[in-house]
Amino acid sequence: MKKTIALLAVCAALCGCADNVEKLAGRHLDNAKEAFSIGNYNVAKQEIDSIRILYPKAFEARKQGIKLMQQVEEAEQMRAIEYEDSMITVAQAAFDQIKAGYAFQKDEQYQDLGLYTIKSQDPTRNTDRTYIRAQVDELGRMTLISSYRGSSYIHHDWLKLSVGDLYVDTPESNDRHEFKDLDVCYEWLSFINGNDGGAAAFISANKDANITYTLYRKTGPDSSRPVYRNLKMTKDDRYAIAKLYELSLVLSTLDEHKKAREEADRHLKFIRSRMTQDLSEEGVQEDK
Repeated sequence: MKKTIALLAVCAALCGCADNVEKLAGRHLDNAKEAFSIGNYNVAKQEIDSIRILYPKAFEARKQGIKLMQQVEEAEQMRAIEYEDSMITVAQAAFDQIKAGYAFQKDEQYQDLGLYTIKSQDPTRNTDRTYIRAQVDELGRMTLISSYRGSSYIHHDWLKLSVGDLYVDTPESNDRHEFKDLDVCYEWLSFINGNDGGAAAFISANKDANITYTLYRKTGPDSSRPVYRNLKMTKDDRYAIAKLYELSLVLSTLDEHKKAREEADRHLKFIRSRMTQDLSEEGVQEDK
């Protein structure tokens, strides 16, 4: 008889303890619900995490917290999609406002992405000079091209651009196309997808200044030598590259927001599928 009474006392104590744990965890759950209701999702998630960390045996509160966490995550992705949609609208409007100032080329058979250029820099119009030109693809990735013309090849690898004491060096590039036409040698050295060491940004920032540049060729593991010195960029070239640089910023921003929107949409679909699965499992358990 005494053993039975003692056992009942222990059970009662354990039940009381469990009730107390659920009560304490419930306060965090209430706080999470309140934060969620006003759109303070970070606080809501912190409160739900507190239940898991502080009260691992508060099974009912943890169960409700999991459901609430899914709702919070769903709302976060819906908010992200709304934000990205608004930013896409802004970036698209900025692009629509300036796109008429560029030439667009795309060979549907061979090119996945079209290219924006400035007509004055078209190579077919500039066969008689050495200059720097640029192009931007539909994702906003900008390529600078050092176009050389001379009686012999110089096999240049990189450039130095200067305005007074300010200068910028491009990285070395192996993307060189060489050809000869009527005994004239041509070299096109490309710095693809913005890998120009900041040269395009430098030209854009100094478009109203006199920019000079020198072509270099690598001669050893740690050395180079100038092979064409102190070339002057024309005003038209400076402005053309600055204009294309502006386009690259607009298009890359647009592409970034589109990718972020797609990512948020994928997360939202995953969260909703998980929520649907959990509801189905609950229904099966209730039927049992």
